[in-house]
Amino acid sequence: MSAKGGGFIIGLALGALVGAAAALLLAPESGEELRKDITEKGDELRSKAQQQADALQEQGRIVLSENVKKAQQVVQEAQVKLSKPVAVPDVPAEIPA
Repeated sequence: MSAKGGGFIIGLALGALVGAAAALLLAPESGEELRKDITEKGDELRSKAQQQADALQEQGRIVLSENVKKAQQVVQEAQVKLSKPVAVPDVPAEIPA
């Protein structure tokens, strides 16, 4: 997932949190019920956000691992090319005038 996609998910989660908090604050409930609802919704949103963060972190690990493997392959190919002898043309000992 690109950085833009990750930002979208974070924005979506924050928007959901703000919307849920506003809905709870405007709902006609007692203070105790309201605090309980806010706590439950907060815990639920925190859990969802943690799951998304874990998924993004795992995806980042996979991409990093793939790129490390590609870099290792490029280095190995370069080492093979550099280990081959290079043909140098014969150069006369004296340069004719």
